[in-house]
Amino acid sequence: MSAKVLEEVEKALESRTVAIVGLSRNPEKDSYKVTEFLKSKGYRIIPINPNVEEILGERAYPSLKDLPEDLKASIEVVNIFRRSEDVPPVVEEAVEIRKKYGRLKAIWMQEGVVNEEAAQAAKEAGLIVIMDRCIMKERLKREEMLEFKL
Repeated sequence: MSAKVLEEVEKALESRTVAIVGLSRNPEKDSYKVTEFLKSKGYRIIPINPNVEEILGERAYPSLKDLPEDLKASIEVVNIFRRSEDVPPVVEEAVEIRKKYGRLKAIWMQEGVVNEEAAQAAKEAGLIVIMDRCIMKERLKREEMLEFKL
């Protein structure tokens, strides 16, 4: 991993409010496991799933654009658990939130999720873009590194 990517991952992990797009209510799914981990580490999670009302004790919303204004203003990372071809509309909504509120720092596409076109649009809007990486694994790597720095 390049120094630039490492720095971007660090900046994204410092954020504390994460919208999870494509979060499943099924505890066997990776999106659920990753989100449960983030919540256990003190992250504020905002579930985005049009098919459920609540996940992990948090109210779920159909899309980023359906969030109340106060939540839109608080999001720092949009973490995407969707097929790669479904990413562009999510990034478009995130870019609008970035433009209006300025707090959103990063788009994080989980392992297996890659969309260069959406990534370029996000970068042009001033967002950090992380693709094809698991936010939980990256967080665990940082914890491990800190543990061994005495």
